[in-house]
Amino acid sequence: MNADDACDFCTNITEGTFDVVARGTGVIAVLDRHPINRGHVLVLPTRHAADLAALHQEEITEMAVVAQRADRAIRNVFGNAVEGTNLLMSNGAAADQGVPHAHLHVIPRAIGDGYEFREDASRYPLVPLDAAERAALSSELDSPN
Repeated sequence: MNADDACDFCTNITEGTFDVVARGTGVIAVLDRHPINRGHVLVLPTRHAADLAALHQEEITEMAVVAQRADRAIRNVFGNAVEGTNLLMSNGAAADQGVPHAHLHVIPRAIGDGYEFREDASRYPLVPLDAAERAALSSELDSPN
Protein backbone atom coordinates (compact mmCIF):
# COMPACT_ATOMS: atom_id res chain seq x y z
CA MET A 1 0.00 0.00 0.00
CA ASN A 2 1.41 3.40 -0.94
CA ALA A 3 0.85 6.81 0.66
CA ASP A 4 -1.94 7.64 -1.81
CA ASP A 5 -3.91 4.65 -0.52
CA ALA A 6 -3.75 5.66 3.15
CA CYS A 7 -5.92 3.38 5.27
CA ASP A 8 -7.73 4.93 8.23
CA PHE A 9 -7.42 1.72 10.24
CA CYS A 10 -3.68 1.42 9.52
CA THR A 11 -3.26 5.05 10.60
CA ASN A 12 -5.14 4.40 13.84
CA ILE A 13 -3.06 1.27 14.51
CA THR A 14 0.22 3.13 13.83
CA GLU A 15 -0.76 6.19 15.86
CA GLY A 16 -2.29 4.18 18.70
CA THR A 17 -5.60 6.04 18.48
CA PHE A 18 -7.93 3.02 18.55
CA ASP A 19 -9.63 2.14 21.86
CA VAL A 20 -8.02 -1.31 22.00
CA VAL A 21 -9.75 -3.81 24.28
CA ALA A 22 -7.66 -6.87 23.33
CA ARG A 23 -4.44 -7.67 21.48
CA GLY A 24 -3.43 -10.90 19.82
CA THR A 25 -0.39 -11.90 17.82
CA GLY A 26 -1.60 -10.41 14.55
CA VAL A 27 -5.02 -8.92 15.40
CA ILE A 28 -6.55 -6.39 17.73
CA ALA A 29 -10.06 -5.90 19.08
CA VAL A 30 -11.22 -2.29 19.34
CA LEU A 31 -14.38 -0.50 20.37
CA ASP A 32 -16.27 0.66 17.28
CA ARG A 33 -16.30 4.47 17.04
CA HIS A 34 -19.82 4.41 15.63
CA PRO A 35 -21.37 1.51 17.54
CA ILE A 36 -24.69 0.00 16.56
CA ASN A 37 -25.15 -0.94 20.23
CA ARG A 38 -23.09 -0.47 23.39
CA GLY A 39 -20.13 -2.86 23.48
CA HIS A 40 -19.83 -3.14 19.66
CA VAL A 41 -16.33 -4.46 18.94
CA LEU A 42 -14.26 -4.66 15.75
CA VAL A 43 -11.68 -7.41 15.31
CA LEU A 44 -9.06 -6.58 12.69
CA PRO A 45 -5.62 -7.67 11.58
CA THR A 46 -2.75 -5.35 12.44
CA ARG A 47 -1.33 -5.99 8.95
CA HIS A 48 -3.14 -4.19 6.15
CA ALA A 49 -5.39 -6.56 4.25
CA ALA A 50 -8.23 -5.10 2.21
CA ASP A 51 -10.76 -7.86 2.85
CA LEU A 52 -11.31 -11.51 3.75
CA ALA A 53 -9.71 -12.76 0.52
CA ALA A 54 -6.49 -10.87 1.34
CA LEU A 55 -6.09 -12.37 4.82
CA HIS A 56 -3.66 -15.16 5.66
CA GLN A 57 -5.21 -18.30 7.11
CA GLU A 58 -3.53 -17.63 10.48
CA GLU A 59 -5.12 -14.16 10.61
CA ILE A 60 -8.56 -15.58 9.84
CA THR A 61 -8.17 -18.16 12.57
CA GLU A 62 -6.98 -15.60 15.12
CA MET A 63 -9.77 -13.19 14.16
CA ALA A 64 -12.36 -15.94 14.71
CA VAL A 65 -10.92 -16.86 18.11
CA VAL A 66 -10.74 -13.22 19.25
CA ALA A 67 -14.29 -12.60 17.95
CA GLN A 68 -15.49 -15.57 20.01
CA ARG A 69 -13.73 -14.13 23.08
CA ALA A 70 -15.30 -10.73 22.38
CA ASP A 71 -18.75 -12.34 22.05
CA ARG A 72 -18.34 -14.10 25.40
CA ALA A 73 -17.00 -10.94 27.07
CA ILE A 74 -19.88 -8.81 25.76
CA ARG A 75 -22.43 -11.32 27.07
CA ASN A 76 -20.66 -11.53 30.46
CA VAL A 77 -20.30 -7.76 30.89
CA PHE A 78 -23.78 -6.74 29.71
CA GLY A 79 -25.64 -9.81 30.98
CA ASN A 80 -29.31 -10.09 30.11
CA ALA A 81 -29.21 -6.82 28.16
CA VAL A 82 -27.52 -8.84 25.37
CA GLU A 83 -29.91 -11.41 23.93
CA GLY A 84 -27.71 -12.29 20.95
CA THR A 85 -24.91 -11.03 18.73
CA ASN A 86 -24.27 -10.47 15.05
CA LEU A 87 -20.88 -11.21 13.55
CA LEU A 88 -20.61 -9.26 10.35
CA MET A 89 -17.86 -8.77 7.80
CA SER A 90 -18.42 -6.76 4.63
CA ASN A 91 -16.01 -7.22 1.74
CA GLY A 92 -15.89 -4.50 -0.92
CA ALA A 93 -17.78 -1.27 -1.49
CA ALA A 94 -20.80 -3.07 -3.00
CA ALA A 95 -21.14 -4.94 0.32
CA ASP A 96 -21.01 -1.68 2.35
CA GLN A 97 -17.41 -2.07 3.51
CA GLY A 98 -16.71 1.43 4.80
CA VAL A 99 -12.97 1.10 5.37
CA PRO A 100 -10.89 -1.02 2.96
CA HIS A 101 -9.17 -2.93 5.78
CA ALA A 102 -10.58 -6.33 6.77
CA HIS A 103 -12.58 -6.17 9.98
CA LEU A 104 -15.16 -8.32 11.73
CA HIS A 105 -17.94 -6.66 13.72
CA VAL A 106 -19.14 -8.29 16.94
CA ILE A 107 -22.44 -6.51 17.60
CA PRO A 108 -24.43 -7.00 20.81
CA ARG A 109 -28.14 -7.37 20.08
CA ALA A 110 -31.44 -7.29 21.93
CA ILE A 111 -34.97 -7.75 20.69
CA GLY A 112 -36.38 -4.35 19.76
CA ASP A 113 -33.00 -2.58 19.71
CA GLY A 114 -33.97 -0.81 16.49
CA TYR A 115 -31.28 -2.26 14.25
CA GLU A 116 -32.47 -4.53 11.46
CA PHE A 117 -31.05 -6.27 8.45
CA ARG A 118 -33.66 -5.80 5.75
CA GLU A 119 -34.19 -8.21 2.93
CA ASP A 120 -36.13 -7.42 -0.24
CA ALA A 121 -38.27 -10.54 -0.66
CA SER A 122 -39.49 -9.26 -4.03
CA ARG A 123 -36.15 -10.42 -5.49
CA TYR A 124 -37.06 -14.09 -4.99
CA PRO A 125 -36.96 -16.69 -6.24
CA LEU A 126 -33.45 -16.29 -7.63
CA VAL A 127 -32.33 -18.20 -10.69
CA PRO A 128 -30.59 -21.35 -9.39
CA LEU A 129 -26.97 -22.04 -10.28
CA ASP A 130 -26.62 -24.06 -13.45
CA ALA A 131 -24.58 -27.27 -13.39
CA ALA A 132 -21.43 -25.58 -14.73
CA GLU A 133 -21.59 -22.76 -12.15
CA ARG A 134 -22.16 -25.24 -9.32
CA ALA A 135 -19.29 -27.45 -10.50
CA ALA A 136 -16.95 -24.44 -10.84
CA LEU A 137 -17.89 -23.18 -7.38
CA SER A 138 -17.32 -26.61 -5.88
CA SER A 139 -13.96 -26.92 -7.65
CA GLU A 140 -12.84 -23.52 -6.37
CA LEU A 141 -13.91 -24.41 -2.82
CA ASP A 142 -11.92 -27.65 -3.00
CA SER A 143 -8.81 -25.72 -4.07
CA PRO A 144 -6.45 -24.88 -1.15
CA ASN A 145 -5.49 -21.36 -2.38
